[in-house]
Amino acid sequence: MKVIKLYYDFNESYLRSNYAPLYHRTNVWYFESIIKDNKLKVGNIKNTFFKDEKCILSFSRINNLDISKYKDDLDVIICLDKYKMVKAGYKFIPYDFFIQSGKEDKPKSNNKRNMDYEFEEVCLENISNIMDYIISVNFVNNSFYDCYNTIDILINKEIEIYEDGTRLY
Repeated sequence: MKVIKLYYDFNESYLRSNYAPLYHRTNVWYFESIIKDNKLKVGNIKNTFFKDEKCILSFSRINNLDISKYKDDLDVIICLDKYKMVKAGYKFIPYDFFIQSGKEDKPKSNNKRNMDYEFEEVCLENISNIMDYIISVNFVNNSFYDCYNTIDILINKEIEIYEDGTRLY
């Protein structure tokens, strides 16, 4: 018997609202650079994107996505206001890294999929004035760190700060 998943089984925000928050994971060192430069930059590694190789900015629509089995140093989760970014002209495209990278051959609709559902979206350009779009920052796995006065900057911008899901400021 074939099982058809219902749309709410996927928890994908574009099914509920195209403007639900997006989450970007990084490490404390890159986060410090993001705050200092007030810019979120596309990565250095090219990804297959519509049969072309492009550098991308990756986002998830899931705030607590466990990526520890793929990368273990991405301990800062930045929650971003997608609505404001779209209004500013940034475009986001649904993306399945696992299929594009060849790690998975089954689409999200297949219940026999081997890899996780990451509910990813990408942007193909740098995002300037990133501080205007940050809703909150969550330092996970004891990553709370303040070298460049990052915390003061976030507090002055009235951005919520969490450590392992517990609100600090």
